[in-house]
Amino acid sequence: MEELRSKLWGILETSPGNWGFVMLNIQDGSRLEFNPDRCFPAASMIKVPIMAELMRQAAAGVFSLDETITVTPEACVGGAGILKDLRPNIPMTVRDLITLMIILSDNTATNLLIDLAGMDRVNQHMADLGLKETVLRRYMMDFAAAQAGCENSSTPADLALLFSLIASGSTFPAPYKDLMLDILQRQQIRDKLPFYWPEDTILAHKTGTLPGAEHDGGILYLPGGPYIVVVMSSQLEANYFGLQQIAHIGRVIYQHFYPSVS
Repeated sequence: MEELRSKLWGILETSPGNWGFVMLNIQDGSRLEFNPDRCFPAASMIKVPIMAELMRQAAAGVFSLDETITVTPEACVGGAGILKDLRPNIPMTVRDLITLMIILSDNTATNLLIDLAGMDRVNQHMADLGLKETVLRRYMMDFAAAQAGCENSSTPADLALLFSLIASGSTFPAPYKDLMLDILQRQQIRDKLPFYWPEDTILAHKTGTLPGAEHDGGILYLPGGPYIVVVMSSQLEANYFGLQQIAHIGRVIYQHFYPSVS
């Protein structure tokens, strides 16, 4: 993948801001890495570790994914998502809340699920899996905590490891692994890595956005096998630049595997 490395590094090394990148061939273990261990504000990428811990607990019988949680007006927060705009006191299953947390990045669903999973248990699970810098420290839309330096964090290497564990099926029982992959594949936010890709390209992924930060990452299914791709950025002068650069990275990756596609 040296030709691909050269093209990607030409983008990453010249882009303003901080950048990190990991691309991993799951089948043979080959990888491309650019600042893989750089720590970034996780933004909504932290929702994948939350989902993973919820699936671990559900598999262990701590609760059922079909149990319901009432979305009260007090639980609703701003930002991404739809629950805040629906009628109050809707009962939602845990499964549905996880789906909304991932495919629409719903912040209200996320906060309810943090309460269910427990911050400490999310962090312990990630540490047990070998994620070194992934820490859930605050709720979504808790700007006071963020300003006090209590920010959720992760690295491209950590997220690549988590996606590879989800894809491999060796860490999570099959029904829960399959459900996570299904939810990730139904991602509705497609303005970064898959922006230039054909609609039938399968990417099981999650995005993240904060002021000055844009991320995207997940499992890209290609004819030669699945690849993990994670791109993270911070200290961007403008978020639209991050969106454009990650979309450009996605286009370069796609054209490497499908050179006949312009």
